[in-house]
Amino acid sequence: MKNILAFLVLILALSQAAIAEEGPAGVEAITILSLPVDSVTIYPDGLATVRRTGEMEMTEGVHQLVLDLPPSVNMESVRFGVTNATVEKVVYDDDPEYTLNVSSPGLQKFELVYLMPMAGLWAPSYSVHLEEETVLVSAQAVVVNNFGEDLESVRLKLVSGPPQEEPEALYREAAMVDYAVAEEAALMAYAPKAAPVTATGELETLYIYELSGRKDLEMDKEVGFPLFEETAPIMRSYLWDAYYQNEGPVTEVVKANNTMKDPWPAGSALLYKNGEYVSEVEISYTPTGTEAEINVGSSADLKVERKLANYTSAEEIVTIPGAGNASSAMKVTTETWTYQLSLKSNVDRNATAEVSDTKPLKAEMISAEPEPSEMTATGLEWVLEIPPREEVAIEYTYQVVTKEVMASR
Repeated sequence: MKNILAFLVLILALSQAAIAEEGPAGVEAITILSLPVDSVTIYPDGLATVRRTGEMEMTEGVHQLVLDLPPSVNMESVRFGVTNATVEKVVYDDDPEYTLNVSSPGLQKFELVYLMPMAGLWAPSYSVHLEEETVLVSAQAVVVNNFGEDLESVRLKLVSGPPQEEPEALYREAAMVDYAVAEEAALMAYAPKAAPVTATGELETLYIYELSGRKDLEMDKEVGFPLFEETAPIMRSYLWDAYYQNEGPVTEVVKANNTMKDPWPAGSALLYKNGEYVSEVEISYTPTGTEAEINVGSSADLKVERKLANYTSAEEIVTIPGAGNASSAMKVTTETWTYQLSLKSNVDRNATAEVSDTKPLKAEMISAEPEPSEMTATGLEWVLEIPPREEVAIEYTYQVVTKEVMASR
């Protein structure tokens, strides 16, 4: 009996005398029905799908039920079902009223599904432990209960994905589908139309983390639950903008490959390097089979320097013939710059360096050793492999020619 009461609370709203006097003809009982929460699904922006279930003995005939719902429920999304019964009438007010025609007496099972905006919030909280060749990524889900009630022993589902648009369309869509598929329809409607990140097949939809077991969520409290833990392979590189940071430092960047079957949701992480805390970093949404780029910060693993190795300037006066005996002179100035970029490794392993530099828009490249891996109107980029404890160098030369018309003569 205790377990049955835990699953279903029935409060008789009217006495038998009041029913006979005021209730609809043929209605055996008017009952306020309060069902316990079975599961909740929380979306990235706080929208939640709530599923309530319960069961009770009912006689054959017409019954009127008033659903006890939280005030913030989206009423258009409410879906209510009963086994062995048909819904004859629904009145939406503060709480929806259902008139049911029970065709078979006995145990009836109830299921109620609805949407609640800003009912629950969740975010991943990471600890990232960086070693030489791997990274241990540990995540927990931090959940806040804004449902307006304590949730006891509920199944908890958490939805993650790329940044989303506002889900107004979700409410309209969910109101048009059967209650049994309301949750699935909500997920479909909430899927992003476009992902503002690198496109892959998995980025087109959202992902649901269903936590194992049943959870307790105290109202207005923040609770953390283990989400996942993985040791992932990494690729390490060092970024150096030589134009703005002539003598460094370089920035260490780690690309961690998500080899799990689940994506990594976007969130903040406490970063540890060889057991020592480094800083707080951000983890971007990372589908399975893709890489998360972790900015470790400034590094002394490489010593770098950019210096002007040579500069020359030559002027030439050129005569420009004009009409008749008139002529004019033009001063042509040719400036030549040669820069040297050096990178020295301070570590006992190979190091990958991504180097960028800037040249004037009107500059013409004369030579570069090694050749840039990419060159734009003003940008130069190299990707270099530096052996342990060795030094590599880049040298390039460009010219800028300017012309100045002098007075006619």
